[in-house]
Amino acid sequence: MFEGIIADPEVLEEDFIPQSVPCREVQKEELAFCLSPVEERMKPLDCLCHGKPGTGKTVLIKYVLQQLSEQTNALTFYVNCWENKTLNLVLDRLVEQAEIFVPETKYSVKISRLRKKIGNRPCVIALDEVDKLESKELNDILYMLKNLGKVGLICISNTRKYILNLDPRITSRMRFRSVNFPPYSDEELLIILKHRIIDSRALFPGTYSLKILKHVVDLAAGDARIAIQTLKYAAFNAEKEGKSRIEEDDVRRGFEEIKAIKRKYMLEKLGEHHRLIYEIIKKNLGITSSELILAYNSECRKKGLKPKSPRTLNNYLNELILLQHVKSERANVRGNVRIFKII
Repeated sequence: MFEGIIADPEVLEEDFIPQSVPCREVQKEELAFCLSPVEERMKPLDCLCHGKPGTGKTVLIKYVLQQLSEQTNALTFYVNCWENKTLNLVLDRLVEQAEIFVPETKYSVKISRLRKKIGNRPCVIALDEVDKLESKELNDILYMLKNLGKVGLICISNTRKYILNLDPRITSRMRFRSVNFPPYSDEELLIILKHRIIDSRALFPGTYSLKILKHVVDLAAGDARIAIQTLKYAAFNAEKEGKSRIEEDDVRRGFEEIKAIKRKYMLEKLGEHHRLIYEIIKKNLGITSSELILAYNSECRKKGLKPKSPRTLNNYLNELILLQHVKSERANVRGNVRIFKII
């Protein structure tokens, strides 16, 4: 009797926290060192976890916070700053997780209640996607959190460059310990997929082959999130069509689906100006830097938007490149001219 392919769909979801996190032992040890003061009821060290998307930053941090919460008396919090881009929104997430009822909207009241809740207990607050915050908001958030008590911050980011723009009042109080997350090798991605499939029992036995898993790994190019989601969509597609095993065409379609979904999701989470830049490049493949600036300013006028400065525009372009939505190449002309294309 055909049971299907997916045994436990939850295991293939992005927010699933496995029983263990393979291929990140070095980073786990570094985080354990930063958080070890908690065992003596002392303030943990601040650390910056940085690396490209899909390198296991978020899943490892959530795993570590879960372990810390279960094994110590420390308070733990996790906030995605891309979804909560202001001090007030970050505070909202913290009071929710602390189970504090705050009828007032003033952030001073929220801070007061949080400080009282934390008291003399050590506390770890993970801030994901901190590099997506505007400089002023980031400085205000870090300054506020460091004044709550025995708080250790885990900042999660695609890059560590934003630290250079921190206010001196922040850098004087924080000494981030850097924890680097390099891209996974093909061998490591294969281990991660097997861990989800076999150890966490995502798929029924006999519904996949080693060749299929290696095909997923090849397409993912070091990105664990892409690998797991590609496998998920491939399994859904195969199961929907009544197949008993995942085939190569299911993997190819799954990969294209997750690429389209991820791009749409990322662009929606980015600002309106990011999306505007992306659409200009999409309509004008091979557009040069100077042409892009002219087209951007023109589109802003049409839409009634205030154009960003050239420096901010360049930062937005670099974000789109880092997120692999846009590709930058040097133009075959004299001078430092770049052209842009959609990946």
